[in-house]
Amino acid sequence: MQRDHSLRPHPRSLGWIGTTALAMGGSNQSLFLIAALFVGQGAIPGQGSAAVVLLIVGVILSWAAAPAWIELILLWPDRVGGIAATCSEAFRPYSPVLSGLAGTCYWWGWVPTCGLTALLSASAIQQWYLPDIPVEFVACALVVCFTAVNLCGIKWVSRLVVPIATGSAFLAFAAAIIPILSGNVDWRQATTFALTSPFAGWFGDLTSIMAGLYLVGFAAPAFEAATCHVGETVDPNRNVPRAVFASAAMAGLYFIVLPIVWLGALGSQPLGMDLAVALGPAFAPLLGSFGKAAAIWFMMLNMFHGTMQPLAGASRTLAQLSEDGLLPRFLGRRSATDCPWAATLLTASMAILFLVIGDPIWLIAAANFTYLIGICLPNVAAWLLRRDHPWVDRPYRAPKGAIVLGLVASGIWMLAALLGFQQFGLPTVIVGLVMAYSGAALYAWRTIEDRLRAGLPAVGQSLHLKLTGAMLLVLALDAAGYVIAVSTVSAEHGALIAALEDIFVAVAMLTISVGLVLPGMIAHSATEISEAAKRLTSGTLRDFSRAMVALGRGDLGAAHASVNITPVSIHSRDEIGEMAESFNLMQQEVLQAAHSLDDARDNLSLARSQLDASYQSIVHLAHHDALTGLPNRVAFAKHLALTFEQSIASGETFAVFCMDLDNFKEVNDVFGHADELLKEAALRLTIASQDAFLARVGGDEFTLIAAHPISLEPLEQLAGRLLATADDAFDIEGQKLRIGLSIGIAVFPKDGSDAGTLVANADAALYRAKAEGRLNARFFEPEMDRHLREQLALQLDLRSALERDELMLHYQPQATIDGKVFGFEVLLRWRHERLGLVPPNDFIPLAEKNGLIVSIGEWVLRRACREAAAWFAPLKIAVNLSPVQFQHGDLVNLVHSILLETGLAPARLEFEITEGVLINDPQRTLSILRRLKSLGVKIAMDDFGTGYASLSSLRSFPFDKIKIDRSFIVDVATSDQAAAIVRAVIGLGSALGVPVIAEGVETEAQRSFLAREGCVEVQGYLVGWPASIETFSDLTAKANAGLVRGPARREIIEIPRRSERKR
Repeated sequence: MQRDHSLRPHPRSLGWIGTTALAMGGSNQSLFLIAALFVGQGAIPGQGSAAVVLLIVGVILSWAAAPAWIELILLWPDRVGGIAATCSEAFRPYSPVLSGLAGTCYWWGWVPTCGLTALLSASAIQQWYLPDIPVEFVACALVVCFTAVNLCGIKWVSRLVVPIATGSAFLAFAAAIIPILSGNVDWRQATTFALTSPFAGWFGDLTSIMAGLYLVGFAAPAFEAATCHVGETVDPNRNVPRAVFASAAMAGLYFIVLPIVWLGALGSQPLGMDLAVALGPAFAPLLGSFGKAAAIWFMMLNMFHGTMQPLAGASRTLAQLSEDGLLPRFLGRRSATDCPWAATLLTASMAILFLVIGDPIWLIAAANFTYLIGICLPNVAAWLLRRDHPWVDRPYRAPKGAIVLGLVASGIWMLAALLGFQQFGLPTVIVGLVMAYSGAALYAWRTIEDRLRAGLPAVGQSLHLKLTGAMLLVLALDAAGYVIAVSTVSAEHGALIAALEDIFVAVAMLTISVGLVLPGMIAHSATEISEAAKRLTSGTLRDFSRAMVALGRGDLGAAHASVNITPVSIHSRDEIGEMAESFNLMQQEVLQAAHSLDDARDNLSLARSQLDASYQSIVHLAHHDALTGLPNRVAFAKHLALTFEQSIASGETFAVFCMDLDNFKEVNDVFGHADELLKEAALRLTIASQDAFLARVGGDEFTLIAAHPISLEPLEQLAGRLLATADDAFDIEGQKLRIGLSIGIAVFPKDGSDAGTLVANADAALYRAKAEGRLNARFFEPEMDRHLREQLALQLDLRSALERDELMLHYQPQATIDGKVFGFEVLLRWRHERLGLVPPNDFIPLAEKNGLIVSIGEWVLRRACREAAAWFAPLKIAVNLSPVQFQHGDLVNLVHSILLETGLAPARLEFEITEGVLINDPQRTLSILRRLKSLGVKIAMDDFGTGYASLSSLRSFPFDKIKIDRSFIVDVATSDQAAAIVRAVIGLGSALGVPVIAEGVETEAQRSFLAREGCVEVQGYLVGWPASIETFSDLTAKANAGLVRGPARREIIEIPRRSERKR
């Protein structure tokens, strides 16, 4: 069936109170059934006072079915129409017509209720207020009025029924409480039940009970009307169960409490009369003469519910099934107020027709037959969904055993229909069967509609049609046989006639079930297999054959078979089920073959692609940097050679840029992130260089070829862009890092006539740019080449400096804040035989770069320890350690052996390190530091505050001293920021219990500030200039050192600003 997926969703405006009020039309239906149950109607007998027991049993059965109903309807919370409109997915594999039949039967069950309750309300109104107007006219007016309200939308319906429900519920509680409190209830009479039988014997009693229970089934479960508005209820997962349980509680009041109280207070005879008249005495003890009016309004308000509910609820069942493609399309039409107007008008019309003929009890019984089908099938649907789809997410899951209880309740109702239906006579049976089968007729109507829309003949030669027709013929023959059999039996044999009627009803119900379910299952199975075969032959098999031909001719692109396999879902275990299973196995084999073909094609294609990709990758890797994707040194050399050829041929010029990232090593030592930083730098340089050829030739070194500059100005602009883009902060994993760029530029042919010379001169210009402070660009000048040669010569001379005894140690005093010297910092000096005293900034970086710092550091440590061990005064010495010394050799064993060799007490030796030492391989470095401390030496953090992670370093290792860098001390008397930083470091040392020494103290103002802030140790020109140890003989020869203020004159060099330059 074709479902319309373009329909708008239902607006949600109902709360659980509104939904409960709408359901009152079902919860209170015992009021118009009591008379029929107690005394019967016409030739149809009642059940006497035993009707109360039947009412109780009926409401218990409905309670048992309620959890399964809630679980079913909340699986599809956007639908309306209640439990009978929510069976489609459960019945689809068996027979779609079952869903249409369930909804139609449910609707038929409510139509007489609409007319009957309108008649009862109209009777009271006509009797007390409009005596001159016929009852039927008033009843029709009520139906028309409530229909108009429904056409205005569910919101207006809710506004009307909530106050009506409030009034009717209040009067219902009053009708139960007043007789009890007034003592008018004869509880013996209320609990004594007598059964009226149509004929003698146990079979007559059973038939009477089933007939009564059959009628009760028409009303007691009616609180499921609360499920008709799920799609219109706000937060249905919470509010719908509330409404159902509240409606179930109200049904308990109307079906259990009120009948028992009234039986005890009024007796059984008045309950067979008009309740609007009979219930006056129930209210009289409290209301007196107003008791009759209360009884009338009690019945009127409750009957209003019965008239309203079918128009609001059951009509939505037809509309929902129409939208699902199971009933004619016109029934699904909705107004602007979201009212299913066509279904509502149809419900009103049929209700008026029924009330015009008086809504006799036989008609109610016939409608009840369809109603029982409409409420039993949802329990079967809930069970099927649990069995076939156990893992579907369920917003509400019925308690354990509740699904089975629902099936049991359905079985009892069907048994009541089987044994009780016949008591209402053959016309009732025939009318009930016609109503039930109308659902199949409406389904056929929709099928014809859809076929005509699709351009197909109205009636197809389907297996379902043929089998259903055969079943209907069996039903007709059964009816003829029943008529012949009954007509030949004497009226005196009532039990035999009843048995024959029961057999006919059983055969009729079996025929309906088999005629719908079995043909539907067979037709569904056959259709599933047929559609699967069509998909297989028109899709996978055809493509498979075409793909094999393409593979044979080597066309891998066309050698593909589309996979369109849908397993046939058959639930039967018969021959059709076996055929479906075999067909599914065949589909799987075809699918496997198609997949194998695709795998073969994909593997061949992959192999070809991998060969091509491998070749391209090899070519790319040979000429590109793996990290940044930029051209590498090889590609740069080729492009440079090509540019040379083109420039020589054309006479045009070009430039080579050599570039280094500034501070890259230091930033990487502290933060890591080398790869991420290089990739981001490469991306920025690529954007800034525009169409120039950019390459990464190693580490943080980049080269660039700028072709055809007409003057130096474009090269200067390009260099400016490159410097600017590298100067911006880099955001790497949430950290703001700054590096910078240095650039050297050489121009062809002015700065070199061959590639080697040109690159060497650009590199010389780069060296000059870095020497002049970095973040700078320099063009090549001839003297740069001379400077580069000097640096190479200086590096060679440094290698022999130890052998020629050109290195020496100078010592700078360290003192307490009051001037008492307690030790020296050891400083390295180089007196070159030709150049004189070489500044540490010139040779220390060279020593660290070529690894000479390891041997030089060993010489410094041994020499300093030997000299200190010879002093009379137990002064301490502080020796700087380079990060390179931690990476090469066994530093701990070296220190241990030198201490043993020189005899210096370990407590007199202090090592100064910068935080950069901890960043490079921190685990290994921390291990070395702990081993050094275990020897008894002290470890001080040098240049505290100048790095990126000073505080982190303090947390990583328990340093023995913190040394404030000279850059903060020099401005401490004039800069508030410098003073604040120094004050903070002193406070930090005090909090950690670590001594703090200030480096670079040169003035009395600086010393006074440090004294005020609590700094206990100082070092600087104010204490003493660096000099040879002989200069301080007066200190080293005494047991107690005194104040020294510059005993030695300052030499050519200055005290270096960074400790790594103070070897």
